[in-house]
Amino acid sequence: MGLLSTTLVEQLASSDDRESARQELLLAKDRAVGPLLDALDDPAYAAARPELAGALLSLMIRVDDPRIHTALSRHLVTDTNPRVRARIAHGLGLHRRAEGAAALIQAMRDDEDIEVRYQALLALDSIGDKLTDDQSSQVDTRALDFVADPHVGIRMEAKIRVDKAVAKWMKQGERRELKAEMAAAESLYSHALAYYPGSKRANYRLGRFYYDNGRQQKGIAVLREHGMLLDVPRFSDAPEIDGRLDDEVWSHAAQADTFYQLSGRHGAALVSQLRSRLYVGYTDDALYIGFYGFDDDPANLLVVGQNFDDEVWWEDVIEIFFDADFDHLDYMQVGINSKAVMADNWYDGVRSRDEARFWNAAAEAAAYVGDDFWSVEYRLNFGQPELPRPTRGTVWGFNLSRTYRNSEYAQWVRMSEALAPNEFGLLLFE
Repeated sequence: MGLLSTTLVEQLASSDDRESARQELLLAKDRAVGPLLDALDDPAYAAARPELAGALLSLMIRVDDPRIHTALSRHLVTDTNPRVRARIAHGLGLHRRAEGAAALIQAMRDDEDIEVRYQALLALDSIGDKLTDDQSSQVDTRALDFVADPHVGIRMEAKIRVDKAVAKWMKQGERRELKAEMAAAESLYSHALAYYPGSKRANYRLGRFYYDNGRQQKGIAVLREHGMLLDVPRFSDAPEIDGRLDDEVWSHAAQADTFYQLSGRHGAALVSQLRSRLYVGYTDDALYIGFYGFDDDPANLLVVGQNFDDEVWWEDVIEIFFDADFDHLDYMQVGINSKAVMADNWYDGVRSRDEARFWNAAAEAAAYVGDDFWSVEYRLNFGQPELPRPTRGTVWGFNLSRTYRNSEYAQWVRMSEALAPNEFGLLLFE
């Protein structure tokens, strides 16, 4: 190494003036590559390899020198220091360098260090559009093994990756349905489930396929099994609407306590960390919805709306959706905040709040704020033109979502967006 480069590498390896040395090496561009590569393989600089690898990763976007990615790929799979391997995997993803795809796949598949596997998986997702079909297939296959991984990050990224593969088959199946190619559609849905039996998206679509095409009981069984249908019991008595959920009748309600995050980044059904509970029951006259939302700091619940039909959508609020004729087009939405302020809309086949029809349901709501939760009771009267009285076996489309501090949106049934009536869960009236 030249004297100047040697000095800069030594400075990079020390804690003194490291950033200045890094910047000068980057400015040196081609002249810095050789010295950095030599130092990366020099045992005397073993402790500095994470910094050396970082400098080389930064040089990759400034210098077209194949020796860099060759060396980094080799160290990604052979370096004894997991910090070095993780640094390289992270950098290859950050700079979207597909040249390291083979090494990233090997690291994701075989590395014993959990952080290295995690960074490799993230990197492969970042360069996903640059992978060959064979490489994508290898990643998809390995991701299946990670959906139950103890590492939260790996488990989440694996589910996102797996969901992307499932989504492709779902879209193909839906196109076949539109062409009335039902056998082909069912085959695609079944193929997706064979790939990932735990997919909420695929189980919902197959259940709906059965339900919509003359095999209602089979569809109901699939949706019930996977927590996307509630069997709504008939209450012997109506609960008092005071927001507290302490009437004994609520213990007989249909209940759900798993909600899923809505994300604009992906379509995977990831369980929300917001603990929430949903209750549903009915009488001859009305449908009753109960909500219980755990909250570590209910004194800071976000509340703006104070009057009926105020804009409550960006507060701490629950949104309830009803598609009473289950046509997947026309539906009701009501938002209720922790002050029991209600805002309701009716959608005639539209997907924007700006296009919703002015409409008020015959309904009543109450809310209660406790020490570590807030709760809502909601009564929706039957007999309105849009909400006919159900009989035994009636099915409504339904969903409930919770917005937390305008930062997280959790849904009982994971939809692809906030307003998606063709993806509502089901209420089956007993």
